[in-house]
Amino acid sequence: MSPDARGAYREGICEAVVGNYDAAEYHLLRAAEIEATVSTYATLGWLYGSVLSEPRRAFRFFRRAIRMNPENGDLFNDCGALLLKEGHSRAAVKWLLRAVRARECSKRHFALYNLALVYRRWNRPERSRRFLRLALRTEPDFPQARELLVSLDEPSHGLSRGAG
Repeated sequence: MSPDARGAYREGICEAVVGNYDAAEYHLLRAAEIEATVSTYATLGWLYGSVLSEPRRAFRFFRRAIRMNPENGDLFNDCGALLLKEGHSRAAVKWLLRAVRARECSKRHFALYNLALVYRRWNRPERSRRFLRLALRTEPDFPQARELLVSLDEPSHGLSRGAG
């Protein structure tokens, strides 16, 4: 990343950390204009999807990041989690499975957890348990997965939001 793009990116991150989301958006878009990078596009996707409640824009930036690095499973998980949050479970599964199968994925356990959430919503507890066990095998210290696994054995199964 060029020094100018890096500076704008860092400024955007700093603004986001302190809650100045308009300024964060400005600096991150500026960084992307100077030099398009996977991290800038992914951060813009996060900003639009998680903070500014603009899922279409978020998805567009995640797709740009994926085009730049199609081996990054974390980006597929981010798309799947966003679709899950928006209530598009079927579409989310496609992205989450791509995350699980990707060579590079530091958040594979989140993708597995999100798949478990989908299958719980679809009243498929055995498949949900399977993905939770895989998530715990990948990341043994994952309390949300452990709690969901326990809750699947309880009479009522409440819904939860996506992770990642």
